[in-house]
Formats: sequence, C-alpha cells, structure tokens
Amino acid sequence: MRYPQNRKAETRQKLIEKAGALAKKEGFATTGVDGLMASVGLTGGAFYSHFDSKTELLVEIINRELNNSNNLIVGQSLDADISQAISAYLSPLHVRFPEFGCVLPSLTNEVARSDDSVKDVFESGLKKIHASIAKHTGSESSAWAILALSVGTISLARALKTPELQQEFLAASTKFAIDAIEKKN
Repeated sequence: MRYPQNRKAETRQKLIEKAGALAKKEGFATTGVDGLMASVGLTGGAFYSHFDSKTELLVEIINRELNNSNNLIVGQSLDADISQAISAYLSPLHVRFPEFGCVLPSLTNEVARSDDSVKDVFESGLKKIHASIAKHTGSESSAWAILALSVGTISLARALKTPELQQEFLAASTKFAIDAIEKKN
C-alpha cells in the first residue's frame, strides 16, 4: 500500500509537536527515541527516516516552540493585553502543565548542554521574543529583565513543593513585571 506523498512530512511535523510536549514535561535528554516515537504511535526504528539525529529533533522542537511563543507575544496589542499575557504566563496552570507551556523554563538547561546548532536556533528565537517584548515595554533592558524574571519564576515555582509558596512566587513576579511595564508607559 502506498502512502500519500505528504505523509512523511505530516508525520515529521506531528513528531516535532508531540516530542516537544513530551520533552517539556519529562525532559529531552531523559526521553529516549522509543518514547519519542511512541508519542506518535511509531516504533523507534522509524526515527531515523525522519531525523538524522536526536539533536536535529531538538533543533526542530526549539525552533517550533520559540516561534509559537513569539507569535503569542506578537499577537498582543500594545496596551493592556501585555499585562494579561504576563498574568497568563505566570500562572499556576503554566507551572502545573509544562507540556502546554513555553519551552524556555523546561528546556533551557538542556540547550545549555547541547551543541552549537541547538544554541544557534535557541539564541535566534530568544532574540525574536526579546524584540517582541521590547515593543511592549519600550525598553530593551526591561524586555530582557521581564523575560528572565518570567522564565526564572516558572522554573523556580516548578521546583517548589508547596502550592502556597508557588503562588507567592507567581503573584510577586506578576506584580513586579506589570508594575515595571506600567512605569515605563
């Protein structure tokens, strides 16, 4: 039986999407090829017909996820929507469900241990996100600070056991970030 010509490309995109969610939830390095392929209903043996290496998949995941994050920021109007976006980002749901959230708090440490091909894509995507945030803040340095604050807050909150302390982190960071933006505008 012959498959449609675009089936391989569709499977590849589905694999990038599903593997991205799995990597954000469980870590990329700790998830084997078999686990990644099982997320789309395929065996580990089929992996290399889609990617030359696991690193190539990580590059594709990082690129896709950072583009998605940037598109969310770009879609915000330059007024109060950015405050709503910050509140949504710094939420208990984002802490609890990393597979549906931003790649930065989940995979930044893995990128730091990766080769230059991964770091290049990461840095390029991060610069785009920074530029989009800077349009809202009116300041390059404020954009970097809000980006670092937001990602760091989610990372730390995920490491905390106590929901009350998680909420305290989230509330304090949300207030600080929104106050910083409102002060600039």
